[in-house]
Amino acid sequence: MKRICLLLSFLSLALAAETAFACGAPFGSGITVDPQQDIIIGHKDGIETYVFQPRFCGAATDFGLVLPVPGRLAEIPALVDQGVFTKFDTLTQPKVTTKKQCKSNVTTDTKAGTGGWNGGVSVTASGQVGFLDWAELKADTESALTAWLTTNGFPYDSPAVPVFQYYAQKGWYFLAFKINLQAIGASSVCKALGPVKVVFPSTDPVVPSRMGAVGKPQNATGGTYASFSWRIFGITPGDRQLTFAGGTTYNRVLGYSGLIAAADVGALSGIAVAGDRLTRLNLTFSNSDTVDVGLDLAAGKDFHETQEKVEYEDCLFGCTFGPGKGSAGIVSLGLGGLLFLWTRRRRGKF
Repeated sequence: MKRICLLLSFLSLALAAETAFACGAPFGSGITVDPQQDIIIGHKDGIETYVFQPRFCGAATDFGLVLPVPGRLAEIPALVDQGVFTKFDTLTQPKVTTKKQCKSNVTTDTKAGTGGWNGGVSVTASGQVGFLDWAELKADTESALTAWLTTNGFPYDSPAVPVFQYYAQKGWYFLAFKINLQAIGASSVCKALGPVKVVFPSTDPVVPSRMGAVGKPQNATGGTYASFSWRIFGITPGDRQLTFAGGTTYNRVLGYSGLIAAADVGALSGIAVAGDRLTRLNLTFSNSDTVDVGLDLAAGKDFHETQEKVEYEDCLFGCTFGPGKGSAGIVSLGLGGLLFLWTRRRRGKF
């Protein structure tokens, strides 16, 4: 079967996992896909910078990737340092507050989850980035696109065909990627690519997420994930911020919005400058979603998510202290009571 690795970027913290992939389709038995992904979307003056990080593991000829974009590339695809994802993760981590609670008050939450033209196709640009060959395509129909992909050895999967048609009708371009066997010097590969940066014109910020649901990616037991969890790091001018618009996603959370300091710019591979606004959007969507995630720009406003961490303690004489007090406070109360009793006895009052 022809295969396609659909657009997604791999969660940077999961790079060490050899069975985790940033692809929207499985590539064979025993192959798993990580439903958690990180993506960087920069949007300034009608130009979008899109950074994703695919990971491949298996027979090199099985892998392909198609990314729909609304306009021709403004720059050729390039690699950026993986540390950019790490830096954005560090800058946008939630603030954590601590609340202490007695173990006797702990209850079990049973609801917690596991968490040129060629048959209707124009090749407008092509090249190599990392160990991938790439081509920028303009297709009249999905049949013209798939015929070109087949003729030129770019793998794809049949469930993607209706999605190809959707973007072809919108007049979008397609960025097709495949592994260059000479570049990797082997018939199989297990490594992360990139991250890869592509830049294209777009009136509004876009992420063609419907591509992510086409393959019904497998988990470790051979089943399919019911949902995907993405973190989208937005880069915009300081007075604007990336935000959610329309769509059918069922969980959207703003985690962070703040200005980038000059001291942090050196770690960002030229993706941002001092005074730009960094936004982190946490997104969960179903693998049955048939529309793209809606994104927009809004007025910039600083925000930092706060999470509460609960610490459980063994408590003496029951749990009578308030939030933030530890067991030492209870011992002090107990000793105070003993002192009072001892004083009464010395006075002969008993």
